[in-house]
Amino acid sequence: MKYKVIPFLLSISVLTSCGINSGQGGTVAQPGFRVRSDFAVPLNSDQGWAGALNENVTVQADQPFRVRFEVESSPQRTGDRQFRLQYRRNQGDWNDVEAHDFPHPLREIDIDFKSADVGSTAEGWRTVSGDPSGMAVVLQDSAKVLQTRAGDKPLIVLHESRWPPTEMAAEFRLPAGTTTGVGFVFGYVDAGNHYRVLVDPAAGAIRLSRVASGVETVITEREAKTAAGEWLEVEIQSEGEEVEVNYQDDLVEFTAEPGGNVPSTQFGFLVPAGGNVAFREFAFAGEAKTPRVSVVSCPAYENGVATSDLLRGSSASFSPGVGISLEDRTARWTAGGHGEFEWPVVVRRFADGAVTNDEGDTFELRMVEAGGAALGDNKNPVLRLSIPPGHVGGTFVENPGTIGPFQVSNGDLYFMMEPAETHNVFMMIKSTDGGMTWREVDAANRPATDDLESVDARQVGDTIHIVHQVTRSTRYHSFRTSDHPTHPDTWAVRDERAAAVNSIAQAATLVVRSDGSMVTFYVGPTVHYSIRSAAGVWSADTVLDGGAPPILAGPRAVLGAKDVVHVAYYRDDGTIWYRRLLPDGSLTPRQQLASGAGKTRAEYGAVLPLLYIPETDTAVIIYRLADGMLWERRVVNDGPPTSAVKVTDRAVVTDAVDSQQPGADAVLDGGTVRVFFIDGSTRDIWSTHDKGGWQPSTLRVDNILGSWIRGNVYTRKDGVRVYGYVYDAGSDGGAGMNRFAEVVLSNRETDSKE
Repeated sequence: MKYKVIPFLLSISVLTSCGINSGQGGTVAQPGFRVRSDFAVPLNSDQGWAGALNENVTVQADQPFRVRFEVESSPQRTGDRQFRLQYRRNQGDWNDVEAHDFPHPLREIDIDFKSADVGSTAEGWRTVSGDPSGMAVVLQDSAKVLQTRAGDKPLIVLHESRWPPTEMAAEFRLPAGTTTGVGFVFGYVDAGNHYRVLVDPAAGAIRLSRVASGVETVITEREAKTAAGEWLEVEIQSEGEEVEVNYQDDLVEFTAEPGGNVPSTQFGFLVPAGGNVAFREFAFAGEAKTPRVSVVSCPAYENGVATSDLLRGSSASFSPGVGISLEDRTARWTAGGHGEFEWPVVVRRFADGAVTNDEGDTFELRMVEAGGAALGDNKNPVLRLSIPPGHVGGTFVENPGTIGPFQVSNGDLYFMMEPAETHNVFMMIKSTDGGMTWREVDAANRPATDDLESVDARQVGDTIHIVHQVTRSTRYHSFRTSDHPTHPDTWAVRDERAAAVNSIAQAATLVVRSDGSMVTFYVGPTVHYSIRSAAGVWSADTVLDGGAPPILAGPRAVLGAKDVVHVAYYRDDGTIWYRRLLPDGSLTPRQQLASGAGKTRAEYGAVLPLLYIPETDTAVIIYRLADGMLWERRVVNDGPPTSAVKVTDRAVVTDAVDSQQPGADAVLDGGTVRVFFIDGSTRDIWSTHDKGGWQPSTLRVDNILGSWIRGNVYTRKDGVRVYGYVYDAGSDGGAGMNRFAEVVLSNRETDSKE
């Protein structure tokens, strides 16, 4: 089979098949398709196609595209039909395509009534018991709320979210003198079979119950005071066999197992007979996934918009189908004639389970009945996958220190990341072709500690030493690179516990001393540190600044001359501090470097990776102040810090995606300090250097929504010295937007491969 490449790819030959098949024997058929590469064109535009009718094309990993299908029904077919999408990879088994957005798969819905018309029934709700007329948007205290009243029968209303939620939060108000309270339902089968959480003002309690065959059984109950006329909050989470309830922001909190799996259904609310409740806000969350292939949202149109007849592959009369956006099923279609349905789809490089889609993989798509039955005659697109040069994919470390790319003696590059935000295992990926392609190595033996909240690493010869902090512990791993003489490309040490303190904001840093011992600084309730002896034994954790100082966070360390460790860190009064840990274990007095770094959690990681210039025995400390600008101070020959000097001429993004860091990286190029950073306004990547004083910044990568950047200086196999780096081009904390690029380093700072 041959393919036509989507226009932004290299050309390859095509084979076009344009036959027309009508449904036979009373079946629904799929006689035609067309792939659209321009994701932004309107639904019914006849532009932006990647190929002709029924023409197979090549698509890029982590690049959404659209597929438009013709569906044709024979005259004998009657009734409504609903469809979904399926795929198979490399001629394997067929799988349903679920709806999970890209690049961020977050499944959340926030609902208020500010834009609803007074007197209207709020959209998106379905009354399953009681009188639906007892629900309307009203104006209370100059704000719109959903007012509900139940008659002789309880009012039960479910929210019709596009997917089964696992969490619900609601803000509600009970009238003075009420004794009926309010309930929240989930695991709903019918009015006589469901689970509920009831806030009972008469009993002063909140209780979790199961209703089976109309009989209510209380599973657990807690004391809970209610204040009539005040807005109250409740949160409910139901996954598997466990239910968690939180009332009034942890005032009452409990977890229970009601027995067996709770059915995965829509959440809703219950107003007891004669009850009266006002609702101000709701929020629903579901299980996010990052599958190999998914239906995504399309900003070019809303879900359910009618299609026009564009494909012209069928001669039957036209009955409009719809454009789909972040749904796994179409709206119902009345059979008769033919219609068209357009699906926005993405094929990912890395997915849940740390599975990969590779260059040259094929993905065949087809529409089926919503229940899974295949259509009568199909012409299915068979799409070939391309991995663009330099595309990495995956998810960035949340609070990265130095994480690569590390170059080893044979030229191979290594970088650390997660495959997906929803499957956050530790991956070591490798490139043997200068960063153009990347693949995980030693996947079978990766560390068991997942969730890369903070990672910092140091390369020593053929081994990469790694410190990895999660909320409850700090772990040490090491990886042997491809130039290791006996165990190339293998994990050596995994999950060794360096410390076990709970962290308020993960940030860890590591140095490796000349005798093989290591020092790691990390955040618990404040900054702590631990030392690993050359024999591999970790010391007890030690608080960096004794006594009871304000919170310390965001430590960064670098090894200096004679095994002196330089460390700088943030304090939550907005100041930046510096100390040295000497080889005998003593600490020099702390010195304040700056103030005005901001006082919120977003600024905890205000210090960039520290640098050390051995030729001049100079530690370089670069930090971000609250105005967004980067500044530096230096410590030469262990003397007093030099005066502060401004590094950047534009503000740098901070805490772009809950990273509590400036989006910036600092590296050493011989005696030259180079800083690469993400502009706080445009989110493009810029750079500057200190040769001849800090220079005006230079644009490196534009038209992105940059979040993270980390790299290293090294010499390529061809002898060219470069800054090779990986950046997140706009995943918003999701996956699929990591890319590799290089800047060739010379006096003129020319660019390459960007």
